[in-house]
Amino acid sequence: MSITKRSDCYLINETIVKKCLFSFIAALLITLSPDFISLAFADEPVPVLTQPLSELGIYPESTAAAQVVSLNDAAISPQVDGLVDEVLVRVGDTVKTGAMLVKLVCKDFELERARHNAERQATLARLELAQWHLKQSELLATQRTLPMEKVQERRSELAVLRGDLAAHEARIKTTERQIAACAVKAPFAGVVTSRLVAVGQFVSRGTALVNLLDTSRSEVSAQVASIDITALNEAKTLAFEHEGKKYPLKLHAVVPTIQTQTGTQEVRLDFIGPPSQPGSAGRLVWQNPNLHIASDLLVKRGEQLGVFTLQGSLAHFHPLPGATNGRPASIGLSPDTQIIVSGQYSLNEGAAVKVQSLNKDIRRESSATDLSRPSTSAKKH
Repeated sequence: MSITKRSDCYLINETIVKKCLFSFIAALLITLSPDFISLAFADEPVPVLTQPLSELGIYPESTAAAQVVSLNDAAISPQVDGLVDEVLVRVGDTVKTGAMLVKLVCKDFELERARHNAERQATLARLELAQWHLKQSELLATQRTLPMEKVQERRSELAVLRGDLAAHEARIKTTERQIAACAVKAPFAGVVTSRLVAVGQFVSRGTALVNLLDTSRSEVSAQVASIDITALNEAKTLAFEHEGKKYPLKLHAVVPTIQTQTGTQEVRLDFIGPPSQPGSAGRLVWQNPNLHIASDLLVKRGEQLGVFTLQGSLAHFHPLPGATNGRPASIGLSPDTQIIVSGQYSLNEGAAVKVQSLNKDIRRESSATDLSRPSTSAKKH
């Protein structure tokens, strides 16, 4: 009877030990990291495909909305008030610098000039008389027959008349300028884009008569995202694209202010060759000079995007600072670096890999996604 009881106790103790051992193993497996488990239980290296960076590298082309603007696009207005006597140009006419655009009635200014000329002649006559009086007074003063006070009065009268003569001459010059301003002329060569007045209309200073556009001096204005300004400054080729034609450009200036709502900065560029017509709307195109890699090859480990490279028979994660999802990322590796292009999503740092042969006619068929560039196009190295 006692033997049976001892056997039962033995069986019960053995069962308890097995349960405790199983619980311990389960807890140990739970506490171990997934990377350790995958390495501990990995039977074979992960099969991958690789390509050299020289075959994968791209130089992305970026674009921004742009427009051709003229350096001179002005509303021509008169410097004097007057009645429109004649409009000598029509919309679309090409004019040279100094060509007459509008003629104003100038009769009042001509009469004013005649009056000032007459006053000047009268002042000249009084001036000659004052000079003779002064000469006689000085002669009498030397003979002690005239006090010096009278001589001084003659000198003062002569100085006043000379001042009046100078004032009349200034008024005459002002009137002549007003008469010249009755002929409104083109300040620069260009094309008349609008005619805003008609014959018989009274206009005042500042009233727009015609709009004149300079077609010989133009530049490109573009709104570029502030994050792309550095790449734009470093770009070797810049072009304005309009209706399928490209016009080479060179960077003139970047306005050092960022638009709050759009996050863009205004950029001004000059044409290198023949310019496009003012008002042409197109896009600014520039090529990034730094080597990039397509976004579909990027993988995320932790909080960092990067690529897996092949080092011997192991996979190495190379982080790419500044990389963002959906956009090509700048990469500073050697062109002969082997990049893992298939199987990289299941890899971890230091994982053993087995490189499979890659058909030269098939490039990245097994990549997880297609190259995605919603606002950026790229060219192969």
